[in-house]
Parts: sequence; C-alpha cells; structure tokens
Amino acid sequence: MSTEVKCLRPVERVGIVYDLLKNVGHGNFPIVDTASSGTLYGTASRSMLCTLLQRRAFGQPHDVNNGHYHSNTDGSVDYAELLGPKRLSPLVQWDTIERVYPRYPTIDDVQLRPGDRNCWLDLRPYANTAPYTINETASIQRTYRLFRTLGLRFLCVVNHNNQVVGIITREDLLPDSLSDSIMRGRNAHMTQGSGFS
Repeated sequence: MSTEVKCLRPVERVGIVYDLLKNVGHGNFPIVDTASSGTLYGTASRSMLCTLLQRRAFGQPHDVNNGHYHSNTDGSVDYAELLGPKRLSPLVQWDTIERVYPRYPTIDDVQLRPGDRNCWLDLRPYANTAPYTINETASIQRTYRLFRTLGLRFLCVVNHNNQVVGIITREDLLPDSLSDSIMRGRNAHMTQGSGFS
C-alpha cells in the first residue's frame, strides 16, 4: 500500500492538476473534500482530467465568488466557500469526454496559456462519487477477493472517518510485494528505536 497518496480537491487550480499529471503516472486520483476534514469525495481518472484540460473546461480565477474569498490564518483559501451549488467551470458533456475512447489525450497534448494555471477546474460534475474503498483494518484476503471478483485496478484505503490513508494497486497484491510488506511489518519495531532509556 502506498501511503503517499496524490489527492485533488473537488475544486482545484488548473496549475496543480497539470503539474500532478506531468509528475506522476497514476491512472486515478482520489478527490478529497478539505471542507469536511479531508473525507473522500470521489475519484478522477487521468484520461478524464487530461480531456478536461485539453477542452479548457475551467473557469477564470475571478469567477470564484466574484473574486472574493476568505483566506485562513495560514494564507490558504477556505475551499468550503467554493463548494457552493454554483458550478465554477463550463460543463463538458460525458459523451464528449468518451468520444475519443480509446485514444484519450495525454498530458503532453495539453497546451496551457499563460493565465490558465490560476483558473479553477471544478471536478464535482465528473468525479466518480462512489468509488470502491476498503477500510484500513481489512485483511489481505478480503482485499485480494475484492480485486479478483470486481476486476479492480486500485482501491482507496480509508480510515473510520472516510479519510484517505493509502492506495492499494494490483501490484501491491503480488506475492513479492506481499512478502516485503509482511517483513516490513514484522521488523517495524527494529526501525523505530527501543524507546527505553
């Protein structure tokens, strides 16, 4: 399981999405709702994100509450305010996104203009809001069974508050990966120090 999960927010800056797609090759990304303590909102596929960027399905920076939003004390934007019912970017119909199947655009096909990086991409209409998840306390057998019976490529691992704590892929369930994970778990006490003085 990877615990360094690359997540997006339901309403995200175009520059952040573009950089994420350029720097990692993941096929899907969890969407985490920061307005509700980081709970899992859904997932977004790489192909869908590239299509939205290529189709310029994003709103201008000033479209967010007429350019007025509250910053938190640390300077970050209060995204709870952004998640009102108003859509922040033009809607691309699902048949338009799927029309290019199986030749979806790649991130290399996306050309951003100078001011595009600060625009807002509203992922709420496109998110898979019912992704398969598994609790962090679930057994390897249950996880394996889910992958095999449903033909999954990945599973979001969530805690009891539905907050993303990791991602499991098919590769994580290969025999060598499982052996390595079990050995790391058994030897965890050796790497943390004894704690005795």
